[in-house]
Amino acid sequence: MQRAEEFVESEWMNVVEDIQHRIIQEYRREHDLSDASFPSITVRNLRQAALRHPEIAFWVKYNRARRGDLKVGDVAPDVPICRAVDGESSSLLEMPSTGGSNAVNRIVLVAGSYS
Repeated sequence: MQRAEEFVESEWMNVVEDIQHRIIQEYRREHDLSDASFPSITVRNLRQAALRHPEIAFWVKYNRARRGDLKVGDVAPDVPICRAVDGESSSLLEMPSTGGSNAVNRIVLVAGSYS
């Protein structure tokens, strides 16, 4: 994956997709399944398998994500953050105001999962 990222024309997502296609081809060969007989065995099916079988897919079974109840215009909850400019730990509501007492801070918060 890291090697794929070193080249402009490829990235790790392309490598993953190629691996998934090869897995399906090998499965069909091992079980003597033709594309015509089993067209439903696709990369999409492979990717959705974890959702269909959460009892064996630990990343689905132990997922703590949930749909929140925030709406546009709500005050953001205070959350721990790490500033990108210097790596200093802080919290969202501790961010200093810039521009005086009547200033409105516009903060872009990028969140994700790293595993």
